[in-house]
Amino acid sequence: MTVESVEKVYNTYSRFYNFLFNWVLSGGRERAPALLNCYPGAKLLEVGVGTGLTLSELPRDIKITGIDLSLGMLREAEKQMQKRGWDHVDLKRMDATSMDFADNCFDRVLAAYFVSVVPDPVNVLLEMKRVCRPGGIILVLNHFVHEVPVIETLETALAPAFYKVGFRTDLRLRPLFDEAGLEIDRVVNIDFLGHWKAVRCVNRK
Repeated sequence: MTVESVEKVYNTYSRFYNFLFNWVLSGGRERAPALLNCYPGAKLLEVGVGTGLTLSELPRDIKITGIDLSLGMLREAEKQMQKRGWDHVDLKRMDATSMDFADNCFDRVLAAYFVSVVPDPVNVLLEMKRVCRPGGIILVLNHFVHEVPVIETLETALAPAFYKVGFRTDLRLRPLFDEAGLEIDRVVNIDFLGHWKAVRCVNRK
């Protein structure tokens, strides 16, 4: 996986992404507001905002900045903004591994089904940590390797094939967050089989 290949794949996906993934991944998005525990006026960054599917689940009384590398995905998100009349959302094209934001400038940082689609997930988490204020909440909704050994072996073996379609199946939860220096506050299963999880961290700096 490279930045260029991921951008190309998701520009293509943008035209039918909502049709394929809206209902499949809706459970985590519905849980996100409670786990984020936002308050009126809070500044939230969504990393990998995609077509904007999570935006409709988030409170309207906060200020949201959404970033994505794919122009195709951002165009779909802009359509949602215009359709719904959202004036609390600002969209930017940006590489999540090198964000153009100052340190400590967001109260909440969310990555919904995004960390598995980037070439360098550790660096993305480090950037999320950098731009989130001390004591702020970082929430990651994502697929992680299953803890059952047989399933773990299968997911790891399938990883090279999934790389080609812009997704990785071999991310290990604890090692990933440990390497990024993020202390996990809570882990919640967001599907019946436990492949997909919500991981919440309180940013300790």
